[in-house]
Amino acid sequence: MAKESSFDIISEPDWSEVLNAIDQTRREVQTRYDFRGHEVTVAYDSAQHLITLDAPEGLVMEALKAVLAEKMAKRQVSLKFLEFGNPERHGMGRARVPVTLKHGIDKNVAKAIQKAVRSLGLKVEAQIQGEAIRVSGKSRDDLQKVIQSLKGQDFGIELIFTNYRTA
Repeated sequence: MAKESSFDIISEPDWSEVLNAIDQTRREVQTRYDFRGHEVTVAYDSAQHLITLDAPEGLVMEALKAVLAEKMAKRQVSLKFLEFGNPERHGMGRARVPVTLKHGIDKNVAKAIQKAVRSLGLKVEAQIQGEAIRVSGKSRDDLQKVIQSLKGQDFGIELIFTNYRTA
């Protein structure tokens, strides 16, 4: 009897790298010349996975967003995980920008991924399991083909392939 192999598809950043990138952003804000004389804060709510950027509107805010994006990219956190919200003005020429850290695969995207796996015509099965998708099959080569095919497609989220195992 052939062994069944499987892997999981998830969409979740490395949270320790996210924290490191936020910390590096805070440190760079303290040392960079273009932020001197401006009150700039970077707050993180781990329960809601929400980063709040608070700075003067205009160039300072745009520079702060760029620094955050740069630090995330350097820490290999895909920018697809970041969703910049609309600036909320709160007086004195200041604004607050909420940055949501997206994680998990919602139902519509999961169904699209499942459909893409089925359309390959390989002997594999894709099951939606909450915010993850388990792909299983008897041939490891087929599973590798699924991974390569999905890496070449854009579903609007970052796909991470984990738990590759044979049973």
